[in-house]
Amino acid sequence: MDQQALWNNIHMEGKHSAFSRTPSEFAQEVAPSFPDHAKIIELGCGFGADAAFIAQQGCAVIATDLSEVAIARNKQMYSAIPGLTFQVVDMSNGTLPFQTDGFDGVYARLSLHYYSDKVTKQLFQDIHRVLKIGGRLAFMCKTTNDPLYGKGTQLEEDMFDNEGHIRHFFSEDYARSLLVGYRIERLESQRKNLYGKLSSFIEVIAQKNQ
Repeated sequence: MDQQALWNNIHMEGKHSAFSRTPSEFAQEVAPSFPDHAKIIELGCGFGADAAFIAQQGCAVIATDLSEVAIARNKQMYSAIPGLTFQVVDMSNGTLPFQTDGFDGVYARLSLHYYSDKVTKQLFQDIHRVLKIGGRLAFMCKTTNDPLYGKGTQLEEDMFDNEGHIRHFFSEDYARSLLVGYRIERLESQRKNLYGKLSSFIEVIAQKNQ
């Protein structure tokens, strides 16, 4: 299934919406690491609660998503929050439509684990490009220890199509390999309930240092 159509359907049907009305624990942990009045990109904003929370901490946030349905709804729901804008962005070609060295932070919760190894590496290089020196990348991805790992048709190493839902599962070593040019402040695996199901994921905060 086309991944944009998949996510438009998920948002039209309201899947996960009950779990997405308040900011995630990850957003609450990460937000203090961004400087005052920081310029932030969120990649894969989904229902928008994390973007809204980060903007309410005084940041200027461009919140992006592949789903036009999600972006249209978020524009309505969060129109009163200053410094928060929403934009449809397709990351599947490994590039971002943003200026070089233009941002203090990139935040991506469960949005970077959908691409091939080639595209993932290109995307992380482009994230590095848009960050200022000293800017922070904070991301969270499913791991190779996740209960969904291995389900469906294998597309390449650690990547599976499970009934139309494509996921690329990260190991800690793979995550580290993507962080050339960063000082890793935190990289740890977690195992807890996510959207009502047990899930394994990696949480990373890293600062661009070159």
